[in-house]
Amino acid sequence: MLTLDRLQRVNAVHHFVDRNVDEGRGERVAFRTAGQVLSYRELLDLVQRAANVLLHADTDYERRVLLVLPDSIEFVAFLWGAIRIGAVPVPVHTRLSVDDYAYICADCRPRVAIVAPEHAETLATIRQQLTFPCIVMVAGAERAPEGTLPLEPLLAEAAPACEVRPMSRDDMALIQYTSGSTGMPKGVVHLHRGLLELPRGFGARLELREDDLCFSAAKLFFGYGLGNSVLFPQSAGASALLHAPPADPIGVFKTIDGFKPTVFFGSPSLYAAMLAVHGAEETFDLSSVRLCISAGEALSASIFERWRQRFGMEILDGLGSTECLHVFISGEVGRLRPGCTGTVVPPYEVKLLDDQGTPVGPGEVGHVHVSGPANAARYWNRHDATQATMVGGWTRTGDLMGRDADGFYYFVGRTDDVLKVRGMKVSPLEIEERLVGHPAVRECAVVGATSEEGVTTIHAYVRLDAGWQAGAPLKRELREHLQRSLAAHKVPRVFEFVDELPRSGTGKLARYKLRERLAGGPSPVRGD
Repeated sequence: MLTLDRLQRVNAVHHFVDRNVDEGRGERVAFRTAGQVLSYRELLDLVQRAANVLLHADTDYERRVLLVLPDSIEFVAFLWGAIRIGAVPVPVHTRLSVDDYAYICADCRPRVAIVAPEHAETLATIRQQLTFPCIVMVAGAERAPEGTLPLEPLLAEAAPACEVRPMSRDDMALIQYTSGSTGMPKGVVHLHRGLLELPRGFGARLELREDDLCFSAAKLFFGYGLGNSVLFPQSAGASALLHAPPADPIGVFKTIDGFKPTVFFGSPSLYAAMLAVHGAEETFDLSSVRLCISAGEALSASIFERWRQRFGMEILDGLGSTECLHVFISGEVGRLRPGCTGTVVPPYEVKLLDDQGTPVGPGEVGHVHVSGPANAARYWNRHDATQATMVGGWTRTGDLMGRDADGFYYFVGRTDDVLKVRGMKVSPLEIEERLVGHPAVRECAVVGATSEEGVTTIHAYVRLDAGWQAGAPLKRELREHLQRSLAAHKVPRVFEFVDELPRSGTGKLARYKLRERLAGGPSPVRGD
């Protein structure tokens, strides 16, 4: 007789959804939106209905479910509804091009797509051309376009009970696509074990309480946002605020003032934009916030100090990646150092290796390699990329960092961003941090242009704060400002003032777009 007793049967949905009801938190608030409050018991009901909608659409084990939705109750319901039946949700950015959506559909071949009304026709057209997704369901639409199904009647008619399908800890749970800033997007495969282990990592460092209300400016289709708004608060039995509109600084201030979250997750660029709102500390009430977190890019000492001076709060910085599911190095409350990323988050392990693969010591810079139970298993359909990035239980993140004797890590830059000037390595981040220390500079980006003779020239793109006049005098002032704190070879030769800096789909500074501009576009005006 066959026996399955030796298999580890587990499904992440039980820990994050059912457990909260089983342990008596059914009436506590799980999610808030601008117009809705959802308890954990109501969430469980909705997740089971979503699971039955997917089952009725012949969604079975390991079939992919594409989610093209803003931050919403429906997003969470179908994320967990898919996982509940052993299917694999694939959340993607809501502002991709038609070609990007077509590429992802051809790559992961979703059985079902759950989409917002504005994406319905695009996904219906892709379905006609590729046959994937097989079924397109539209959330919140008064009328579903031809070839699609309205979601609300299906949810209303679905049964409110659906058993949790037992899974292996090593079964696929989730696929997240990278931003594609260095090529075509790659699907990162996360396992049930990763979702279950994550709260023991950065989640433990946050020390969330049941009475916390989390507000993340990063959206749910980002790994950072998914952890902030779903995995961490639901693991702790806390609440999360789902805010669909884009995270503009005034909107974020108004949301904090109105909903009174206790934990706020932002990014360096957002904190910089919020600091640019003059008089915000007198206009908006941020007193409910007990903890501010930043990730996505390195948080400069200047932003850290200015935020502390104006709003009386420190910012806990962190470094993570899609391949590692979330943050693996971060600050610790009570031990935060301006300009320093922080310490390794247990149970992750981090090692820094030089170009030859040899470990580097304190004070030296190396390539970041991360090992941890929440690391991705592989890239979907990208065996070569998997072998290049994930070796022997370690993931090479593409970041360069240093470590001091006390075990604190500081970010140097992305491997592709570091410059070589006069035979010496130069970190754009070091220059950018000095530049934003000037009161005229709201944000900036530093890249290099290399001539045919192999000579690298440093270019600085600068976005000014309000009230400053762009021109040659200010360029000279910025150059003199840098000369006081940087070696001569690190001072940019060229300064250009811009209205906006390019960003990737995940909101990170896209230096590669500036490099492309230098390679093929007009030469910027020199500030000589």
